Amino acid sequence: MSLGAKLNTLRLRRDESLQATADAVGITKTHIWELEKGKSSNPTAELLAKLAAHFEVTVDFLLDAGRDTPSEDDEAAVFFRDLQLLSERDRETVKQMIRHFKENREQK
Repeated sequence: MSLGAKLNTLRLRRDESLQATADAVGITKTHIWELEKGKSSNPTAELLAKLAAHFEVTVDFLLDAGRDTPSEDDEAAVFFRDLQLLSERDRETVKQMIRHFKENREQK
């Protein structure tokens, strides 16, 4: 699946307009449309990173034409990226929660 097709699919899954996506990543609606239609074929690394963050996928997923859906590794990378944005206190809370879930799983 091409970058444009992936962007279109991700956007429609969110029921999001071209304008809403454009606003979220700081470009024009026309540029999003051009990306989706394959008329703009060389987005910047910065734009790819913004699109990946917005759609909660990895840049690797967006660029890999051989994949139609994100892998577990992609999901883990997105989780880690989001975790880094949290405060130290919130990260510690998430770590405690993970420890708790692991302990419960081991007890079963």
